[in-house]
Amino acid sequence: STPPVAIRASATVLMVRDGPAGLEVFMVQRHAGSDVHGGSYVFPGGKVDAADGAPALRERVDLPPSQLRDRLHEPQLDEEAVLALHVAAAREAFEECGVLFARGDGPALPSVRADQPFADALAAAGLRITASALHPFSRWITPLNSVSSPGRRFDTRFFVAALPDGQEAMHDNHEAVHSVWLRPYDALQRYWDGEIALLPPQIMSLGDRGRP
Repeated sequence: STPPVAIRASATVLMVRDGPAGLEVFMVQRHAGSDVHGGSYVFPGGKVDAADGAPALRERVDLPPSQLRDRLHEPQLDEEAVLALHVAAAREAFEECGVLFARGDGPALPSVRADQPFADALAAAGLRITASALHPFSRWITPLNSVSSPGRRFDTRFFVAALPDGQEAMHDNHEAVHSVWLRPYDALQRYWDGEIALLPPQIMSLGDRGRP
């Protein structure tokens, strides 16, 4: 018999801002050649790495794991897993679209190098991840035999967060080939019109605020 597909923890961030016509959410289009959700419009995010739960990162996050767990309403999670989910959300937002959910001692945000491990970059810049800005939104687990990610399954926590002041979001031109700010209703309308591809978690997330 075929062995079961391992379920990987992952984290996603719905970044929102106030646009001219109301709330907008940032979406990126995955590269068509990607083996996960290729060509679809998604929110920035990705798999949790082993390094995301490193004990040394606790001092690089603005809330303790116990408080983060309470915000998730998942008392069964251990503190390492809770820490890793929030670090992964912040790391993926930075890697995929250059947005840094972090804060330093000074008024300005120091530059952070993308060519070194995320924890090392935070330490070098004297920054702490603002996990308090990442608000738990939903949780999605890939079903068996998913057509959008064949042979892969993910247990994804979705967070919602306001775009930090003074920062701009831009796709990385590697995993993502296009990015756009859209009102949820407009994103759904484009999907209904066949202009963009969306997946069930994105459709349902947009639908929560998808009215004109």
